[in-house]
Amino acid sequence: MLNHEITGKGKTLVFLHGFLESIKIWDSLVNKLRNDYQVITIDLPGHGKSDTTRDINTMEEIADDVIEVLNNLKIDKATFIGHSMGGYVTCAIAELYPNRVENIVLINSSTLPDDETKKNQRLKACKTAQENLKGLVTVSIPSLFAAHHREKFRDSIEFIKDIALKTPINGVCAALKGMRERPDRSSILYDFKGEIYIIIGENDETVNPELLLTLIPNSPNIHLFTNKSGHMAYIENFDDVLAILSSI
Repeated sequence: MLNHEITGKGKTLVFLHGFLESIKIWDSLVNKLRNDYQVITIDLPGHGKSDTTRDINTMEEIADDVIEVLNNLKIDKATFIGHSMGGYVTCAIAELYPNRVENIVLINSSTLPDDETKKNQRLKACKTAQENLKGLVTVSIPSLFAAHHREKFRDSIEFIKDIALKTPINGVCAALKGMRERPDRSSILYDFKGEIYIIIGENDETVNPELLLTLIPNSPNIHLFTNKSGHMAYIENFDDVLAILSSI
């Protein structure tokens, strides 16, 4: 079973981290939310303290793993909050287990699949990680933050780097291959009956904000928030993200 932590009482929030991250990225938000919510953070397969034996961790398989945790905790329904890859998993859960999902929060994520260029980049990243994980982390992590934020969040960048460097190579590549295979799940923007909160960084170089914005329908259950962040809105715009989550 995936490594997880649970704290607090109230409506259940499940936090799913992104690629090369772990449950530790949520600590600041959890500390602010645990007095009013039951908060569950989960290390996804091959990340943090969760092992993996699969060569490819598809978003569907990770969704099954997450639901196994909820079943073990006897939690029927929750709001799922996913950052980047965690958002891809959230979308898979919403499609495969709609009755388990109360609300969806996508932070710097997308319902779209990889295009061919991105798919090739994933394979190259796997090869690079196998040869020089430190080099991959050193180059990629700072670029997740908006250029105008990198000096301000220098300590956060080092914190994320430290987490990333502890990710086992098989976990790195299994996640990259799984993200590469994910299908288009934009239908959930129309079919999902709960509330959908979408947080977009205007300076996100990882998830194309302009492309995603063209897909989002004008629906009363969809709440769109844009900010000047890069790919790390939960750090770069912490107060804004906290206010959104506190309103759920």
